[in-house]
Amino acid sequence: MRRFEEKVVLITGGTKGLGKAMAKAFVEEGARVAVNGRSNQTVAGFEEEFQGKAVRAYTADITDYYGMEVAVKDIVEDWGKIDILINNAGIVSPLSPSEKVKKEDFDKAVDVNLKGTFYVTQIVGRKMIEAGSGRIISISSQVSLAGEKGFLPYAMSKAALHIMTRNLAFEWSKFGVTLCTVAPGFIAGGMNEGLIKREAFVNYLSGRTPIGRMGTVEEIVATILFLASPEARYINGETIVMDGGMTGYVQEPLIDVLMKPKG
Repeated sequence: MRRFEEKVVLITGGTKGLGKAMAKAFVEEGARVAVNGRSNQTVAGFEEEFQGKAVRAYTADITDYYGMEVAVKDIVEDWGKIDILINNAGIVSPLSPSEKVKKEDFDKAVDVNLKGTFYVTQIVGRKMIEAGSGRIISISSQVSLAGEKGFLPYAMSKAALHIMTRNLAFEWSKFGVTLCTVAPGFIAGGMNEGLIKREAFVNYLSGRTPIGRMGTVEEIVATILFLASPEARYINGETIVMDGGMTGYVQEPLIDVLMKPKG
């Protein structure tokens, strides 16, 4: 039997990139999958690609609370329930020194990555509480753990997901709803799809990890599937870091710099 037979999964921002890869993987594992997209055109294209599969797409923006309420209501009416929520939708702000961050870029990062993610979590969480079970997995980022120059709005908005996960685990576990967060490092795909065409960029990021390479979309998807499965049911309120050991790692340790011969 496939791992997610009879399960209904909602993946936000699931019409492209990592979200689409997760949709394909869940379908292959027997799940019925719902995704949202912000435009009718995007939704129609996605449904055409998945024609004949147990997949449905809904036009809704996670920053629109009442629009998401309608979408979730439609999903429950169509599929009967939502067993698993993957909070995948997110944006990266234009890279900028913190003193030069534009208000509109900061506001957008908070609106999508923090407020929108909470909106969906609360709306779907209510349905899960009524049902007496549910699993919620949010996608954060390694830069939300230690910061990264140029990424402040993104890092701040993603960091909030860790405390959201922990706090809701305290509150909702008694209702059968558990949560966790995945914090990937730099991935060769998804949001970075355009950048990985530049060899210098790939080499730089690969050199920042002890493993010596960027992560792959397939590795992230495999982890998400595991965390959504019954085998991971005791992982609750946690943030799983997937960065190849990059957090806290530097290519040249301080002691090596200090011990270099002078001159």
